[in-house]
Amino acid sequence: MNLVDKIEKVIIYVLIAMLLIAVVLGTVALGRALGQTVIDPPFLIIEPHTLFESFGLFLVILIGLELLKLLKLHLQDHKVRPEVVIEVAIIAMCNKVVMLDVKGLHSETAIGLAALILALSVGYFVFTRLPAKDR
Repeated sequence: MNLVDKIEKVIIYVLIAMLLIAVVLGTVALGRALGQTVIDPPFLIIEPHTLFESFGLFLVILIGLELLKLLKLHLQDHKVRPEVVIEVAIIAMCNKVVMLDVKGLHSETAIGLAALILALSVGYFVFTRLPAKDR
């Protein structure tokens, strides 16, 4: 193992540690926000805009978990699996769609987002159907 490989491994471990801290803190923030929303008056009622904000944070945490999985796979196999990268991109696009303000949205932007999600989905479908040796 040469110096570059050792440095790369250390950097990946540092990234994993920082990402893990971010995911844990994000999960605590989400739990706190939901708990506060539930106990604030009106009791046990969550407003739709608050729910969408919670979904956005939930999806960000999910992206963090998928990135952790991607980094762990890179440490184990020393290569990046494209279907996992596409999976992270699909989740990120879903987060964008959930957090999007549709009132000020141009039709071209909506069509572009739909085309991007479709392309990512097709790519994910293709990569998951390929035999492992061809990836």
